[in-house]
Amino acid sequence: MKALSLDPVKPLYNSKFCLFGIAVGLAALHLNLIWRVIGDVDRLIIGALFWGALLYLLRRKQNFLDLDSGIFSSFFGLLLIALVVLKSTSLFWFETDFLKLAPLVAALGLGLLASGVKGLKQYWRELLIVALLCLPESSLTYAIDGLLKITTLTTQFAVFILWYLGFEVTRQGLSIILPNGSVWVGADCTGISSTLLLLKLWVLFILVFPVGWTKRVLISIAAVWIPFVGGGFRVALMAGVVSNQAAFDYWHGPEGNQIFSTVSILLFGLFCHFLLQSRKFASAEMELQ
Repeated sequence: MKALSLDPVKPLYNSKFCLFGIAVGLAALHLNLIWRVIGDVDRLIIGALFWGALLYLLRRKQNFLDLDSGIFSSFFGLLLIALVVLKSTSLFWFETDFLKLAPLVAALGLGLLASGVKGLKQYWRELLIVALLCLPESSLTYAIDGLLKITTLTTQFAVFILWYLGFEVTRQGLSIILPNGSVWVGADCTGISSTLLLLKLWVLFILVFPVGWTKRVLISIAAVWIPFVGGGFRVALMAGVVSNQAAFDYWHGPEGNQIFSTVSILLFGLFCHFLLQSRKFASAEMELQ
């Protein structure tokens, strides 16, 4: 009689299926928190794109991953994931900073659980994606504005739009003056925050879809100019309706800002889609030749 031999059962942290399931669960948890705590559609879209790209990259390289984690790395990784999950159950509306750090903490925990400290280097693209997702746009807005004077440029552009449309408009510093009122333009009224979001998407795009330097430059230009133009039109619109308090409050408030931000994201997505289609078309032509 032959003795039957049983293969050793692989630990949980070496199971690709379980690890991928944990990643999907963490992504769903983070997106749910964004919607429940912040309620911002743009943040939800950006978060979904980033998590989708991360899961796509992991799925694409699953057969080449070295899943070899030690007991201490696995324990520490599980601890980080548990902290994120437990804190998520008692998160308050004013604790939005946790949402910025939670993806990075969860990603590090998952990497340690799967491959240990030495194996984290094989996830550099995924960790870069998560780090970009965690960047605080609000704190960077004023630093960028102080360096590049975006608010001044946006004010000048808005004045030009109003003048071109036939308004009697003048500018004094960051104030736009019309016969029926005036508005003061702050950094939050410009498209700086939207520009930072689109630059994140730019990095995400070139990580997931390798394209040439020409298209990388074109995408970076689009990431800067689309929200800048949108911010100028939004400021011009607010100045144009300054005498109507209800209309001004709407376009100055989060609803009006979200409309312009969402349009910027959609236009940027269409531009990237066009470049991808042109890349496929060029590849098809080369194959035919």
